[in-house]
Amino acid sequence: MKKIGGLLPLEKTQEKENHFFDSLCTHDDLKFMMSGRCAIYYAIEDIKTTDTKKVAYLPLYTCETVVAPYKKAGYTLMFYHLDRSMTPVFDESVLDKISVINLCGYYGFCKYDREFVKKCKEHGVCIIEDVTHSVLSANGVDPLADYVVGSLRKWMGVAAGGFAMKRNGTFAFAPLEPHPEHLRQRYEAIENNDSELFWSCEMKLRQIFDAYAGDEQSEYIMKHADYQEISKKRRENYQYLLDHMKKNDAIKIVFPQLDAESVPSHFTLFVSDRARFQEYIEKNGIKTSIFWPQGPYIDLTHQDDTRYIYEHVISLPCDQRFDVSDMQYVCDVLNAYGE
Repeated sequence: MKKIGGLLPLEKTQEKENHFFDSLCTHDDLKFMMSGRCAIYYAIEDIKTTDTKKVAYLPLYTCETVVAPYKKAGYTLMFYHLDRSMTPVFDESVLDKISVINLCGYYGFCKYDREFVKKCKEHGVCIIEDVTHSVLSANGVDPLADYVVGSLRKWMGVAAGGFAMKRNGTFAFAPLEPHPEHLRQRYEAIENNDSELFWSCEMKLRQIFDAYAGDEQSEYIMKHADYQEISKKRRENYQYLLDHMKKNDAIKIVFPQLDAESVPSHFTLFVSDRARFQEYIEKNGIKTSIFWPQGPYIDLTHQDDTRYIYEHVISLPCDQRFDVSDMQYVCDVLNAYGE
């Protein structure tokens, strides 16, 4: 039985610097951070230096990692919901109420309304884009974004994968020094493929996070990784799964077409009985992920579509460690589900 998934090993590097962050977006300032959560908090603390309103418009389908920095920074929260295609449903009536909007393209697919983003800009709303899921996609950064933040931990093995970019100016203060114990445990978890330690470390980060910088080794990995190869392999693997997975009423592919611009982070599904499906798929050696459990600030009252996402979404790996023979094994397992 094949083993598909698990923790990503430290990413291989090339001698030549890739200049990826220069190509990601135009920016006046770039800081490497300990995590995506630390990057978001760092950006928000910078925004706070001129934001007197402090009202943030966040996606209702999101990670606690995204919400917590806004709460820690003292922001009032408003949420936009999503339909079942993971397309944000914005409400123009909030434009005069909010001071910040947080954008996200899910699993590598950016489906939000760019015209609404323009209206935000016209109303003086600060635009912060979390590109954790869309960092390798050609359309993964909105040209109007004031801040671009994210993490590369879903894309490669790296202990401190966060980054924060500011357009039109420099950050008002330097990040804090890296948290040594957190980084030590991260490296230990990656090197030993220790999922239990990894998640213990992640839970600890949720308690101690701040505007922590990353470490030099992580910065080197991110600056010397082969992003073209990573993108190529993920697109090939995703397309293979699309082409070879049989129709099954119990399983729905969330993004059933791979457009030219998107680089998928995962192969993401809606399944009717997620607990049963997850048990089945993991018994066959395929590691799954659920992004995300419903967080403490998420109210799904009268939000049936967003609730559906939380209750039925599950993701399978399609990353650069694997090839089409591995994806055929995944298809064989998927195609036998329910038989």
